[in-house]
Amino acid sequence: MKLTSHDRIMRIFQNKELDRPALKLWGATDDPYLLHPAYRPVRELAGRISDLFIGYSLPFNIYCGQKSEGQAESFITDTDDPTFKDNHIVFHTPKGDLHGVERISTVGEPSYTTEHMIKEPEDIEKLLSMEYEPFDFKADGFFQRQRQIGDRGVVLVNLYHAGYSLQCLIGSENMAFFSIDCRDKLERAIGVFSDRIREFVKSVTASGIRAPFQWVGPEVFIPPLMSPRDFTDFIYKYDKPLCDDIHNAGGYVWVHSHGKVANFIEQYIAMGVDVLNPLEPPKNGDINLESIIDKYSNRIGWEGNIEIQEIIQAKPERLKDLIHACVSAGNKSGRFILCPSAGYMEYPFPAEQYIDNLLLYLQYGFECVERCRTSG
Repeated sequence: MKLTSHDRIMRIFQNKELDRPALKLWGATDDPYLLHPAYRPVRELAGRISDLFIGYSLPFNIYCGQKSEGQAESFITDTDDPTFKDNHIVFHTPKGDLHGVERISTVGEPSYTTEHMIKEPEDIEKLLSMEYEPFDFKADGFFQRQRQIGDRGVVLVNLYHAGYSLQCLIGSENMAFFSIDCRDKLERAIGVFSDRIREFVKSVTASGIRAPFQWVGPEVFIPPLMSPRDFTDFIYKYDKPLCDDIHNAGGYVWVHSHGKVANFIEQYIAMGVDVLNPLEPPKNGDINLESIIDKYSNRIGWEGNIEIQEIIQAKPERLKDLIHACVSAGNKSGRFILCPSAGYMEYPFPAEQYIDNLLLYLQYGFECVERCRTSG
């Protein structure tokens, strides 16, 4: 059996027989954009030998939809550091203004929040008082993107996540406090957001799109940030019906969740997640890939298990050992995607060792997954 990248990826979602594990470099696409010229050989090699996962966003805004005029504004101010600016976002709601600040880099470094928009429980009521109207959209762009990528990969629909969309406005510390002090307000907001996402998904599938949907966010509702009960009440309760909607419409589900997820695998399976990423090993995570696959086999698709820090810092022999062990363990599931724990082009000034290790990851990773084909 010899599959195209498109068919290989889709068969992982569908839990069907494979020719070999997939090889993914997170962030690799056919887009010519380069954060730094040093990434060029990595992008080119990934384009030739990896299986491409392309995210696609259709018009959607979970907070106010297309009713942003008069309700949402943003403006930029200088900071003491010339490499950073402050992006102020203001929601003008019927119950009062909400103001947040995102510090953004002018040289490609990650941004971070310096002021969360929701500071007190009553701010949640302000947020929900905003007028909301969904976007009208056409799916032509999605289908065009599918035609562009062809057999080289799969196009996935990007989705907001209900719980994460609220947490981003509150922050982890206040979210933990609110889960005790005003749990009903959190549930109400997440429920409203979940309804909006589900209506959006219905519009997407009604337009003829049958594809994997992908989202990030459940990681902020697991220990140590939140409790197992919080995961059940704020994630499983709302994501399970969403997954059912997607599956009933002929789609599939990809979920990203950093951290220690080993104790939540059964819930992710019951929820309807088809592929779970990034399966971090200790110390950041708690996934021993061989043990977890022995326990759950092919009940879910497994993606990841290579920490980006290893690609940044490891010596070549250690990185090769990690890749070999990862592919050997993952291959036993018949449903595995080798992938780093983060996007590769997220560092504006990459060191030579990092570029060399990215190329090694692709070259040796390809050797390892191809070896699975010849041995089985």
